[in-house]
Amino acid sequence: MALETILGHYRIIREIARSNDVVYEAVDMRINRRVAIKELLTPPGATETVRQDRIARFRREARAAGSLTHPNIVTIFETEEENGRYFIVMEYLEGENLRQKMDREGALPPEEAVRIATQVLDGLAHAHAKGVIHRDIKPENIHILPSGLVKITDFGIARLKHEPNLTMDGQVFGTPSYMSPEQVQGGAIDERSDLFSVGVILFEMLAGYKPFQGDSVITITYHIVHTDPHAPPSVPAPLEWVIRRALRKAPAERFGSAEEMKQALQNALEQLKAPPVIATPMGAPAPQGVPAGGYAPPTQVPTPYYPHPAPSAPTQIPVPTASYPVPSAPAPYLPPPPPKPLLSPALRQFLGTLLGVMLIGGAVLGVVVLGVFSATRAYQEYQMQQIDEKIAARAKEAERLFGQGRYLEAAQIYDALYRNAQSTKWKERFRRNTASALAMYGNRLLEARRYEEAKQAYQRALEYAPLPEAYAGIAAVEQRLGNREGAISHWTSAAQHSHGARAREYQRHAAREQIALGDEAYQRGDLQRALQAWKDAVALAPGTDEAREAQRKFDQGLQELLRR
Repeated sequence: MALETILGHYRIIREIARSNDVVYEAVDMRINRRVAIKELLTPPGATETVRQDRIARFRREARAAGSLTHPNIVTIFETEEENGRYFIVMEYLEGENLRQKMDREGALPPEEAVRIATQVLDGLAHAHAKGVIHRDIKPENIHILPSGLVKITDFGIARLKHEPNLTMDGQVFGTPSYMSPEQVQGGAIDERSDLFSVGVILFEMLAGYKPFQGDSVITITYHIVHTDPHAPPSVPAPLEWVIRRALRKAPAERFGSAEEMKQALQNALEQLKAPPVIATPMGAPAPQGVPAGGYAPPTQVPTPYYPHPAPSAPTQIPVPTASYPVPSAPAPYLPPPPPKPLLSPALRQFLGTLLGVMLIGGAVLGVVVLGVFSATRAYQEYQMQQIDEKIAARAKEAERLFGQGRYLEAAQIYDALYRNAQSTKWKERFRRNTASALAMYGNRLLEARRYEEAKQAYQRALEYAPLPEAYAGIAAVEQRLGNREGAISHWTSAAQHSHGARAREYQRHAAREQIALGDEAYQRGDLQRALQAWKDAVALAPGTDEAREAQRKFDQGLQELLRR
């Protein structure tokens, strides 16, 4: 495919990367500055609703990154639109990202890993102070310049705390291996979610592999929510403590801020650089290279330093001879004779033997009970592991079918998983997955103009979960069938189950249909009905262009009614 070499006043040199969007190396022809350009890509065959949602998120990325000015965050120069093409212009970064570095070098030395992590935390501290939560901190979004300076990139799914959230409750965005438990579960997130991701990356830099692994997204997210990773022997103890706190499941148990986590990392590095723990006897010279008195952190007991081999047993402390008069000793005190024992020696021996037998019997019984309990628990864990593996395999099959566009088959597998799931969390996950697959199947039928079948698919999706996409799909069907009232009702329901720009777009769809109802009534000569329809349109999408248009028509119609 031929690459267009001019975009605005930028000359494109080459394509650097491509995923959900495409990134080019370019030159600003006005000032001859080398830049990177990220252009929005819309999936082929995407509906207008999906397209508008992608545009809204792209603009939000520009606002999120553009509001930040920090050495450890990529600099955004401007965002532009030309002939329907949306793009962000940013500084061009030499070097490589952290993923490329780890793929080439493997596990990194502790000093280097801490240096990278602290720079990331510096950038996040600035972003969090500005109300920006990144939500996708991962090695691919951490760029390392040849000078060693670290830059955080890609604020594509960032959340701006001072703006309405584009992600509805339960919707999950991010890269599974680096998401926090609350992010995996579609819950509310804050700055501590980014710190969890930094903990995952720090673990990977030091160990050479990810802490949460699996052969599918389901398995990985299960481990993130339910299991704690085993610390590899290559991770020093002070850094292991920092990682474990960053990876706590409950946000309240993690570091409270990026600054706090950075300080903990610096303290851990200082402990690694500290001199050996050696103490010297009082008055003895310190060994070469060790400060007088040695170095001993409060939590450690110093190892004694002996100039000569340590004695095998403590020596007798000599008692000095007194050089002063010693007073005469008083008469010794003679205690009264001991009382006569109540039990005879034979009886005491019998009771002691009996008690010993009872103690041995109790210990044996305890060992048996403990063994049975441990075996039962191990078998239960084995059964749960087998169940999890079966669920993961079935869910992976559904994901594959979904990715191939075989939505109905994927929905059938998700439905079976939903009905058989024992865990409330997994039951909810599979229920929503079933709804999503059915809604996508409805979109496929809608594109084929099989309107009644599409409507049935959307309605089945709504039986599982109140997805706004399903409501919007039914509204689109009703619109094509000429049922404006039905379309208005379902556009309104879609808006009620959405947030932010998406809800606004659904409101505008409803208002447009309501305006059309008013226009039709006006053409029939039913001015009273037209006025009511236009008035309702204003209420459906206040503050929008549609509301202003409806208000203008209402005002003109009202004047006409008064003239009659």
